[in-house]
Amino acid sequence: MKFALVSDDFQTITGKTGRARKFLVYEATKEVEPTLLEKLEVPETQPTFHDLHEDDITPHPLDHSILITGEAGVGLKERLSRRGITVYITSETEPLAAIQGVIKGNITTLEPTPHKEDGSCMNH
Repeated sequence: MKFALVSDDFQTITGKTGRARKFLVYEATKEVEPTLLEKLEVPETQPTFHDLHEDDITPHPLDHSILITGEAGVGLKERLSRRGITVYITSETEPLAAIQGVIKGNITTLEPTPHKEDGSCMNH
């Protein structure tokens, strides 16, 4: 399984998924320990998940992965699911612990950030 972790510092799990450009990308299964595949920095010339707000067609390098983050909004989580991305929002900041938590089914998750009353994102 491919895991993508939002990581502003390429060391810990951070939040703000929609505008994130830095991700730790791992491969892991129940039988195989997590292996870091790459420290992915999405170039400024490529869209963030937020930029793809209305677009489910343009490919993103993390499509069809398991995404672990410290924060994501309700709408973003729904949109990413249409891209085949399963989102886990957690307070866990240690990458290997979070991946193992997902694999074992015991990761502590947080609720997505709600929209404002007018339906817009909290960050706008």
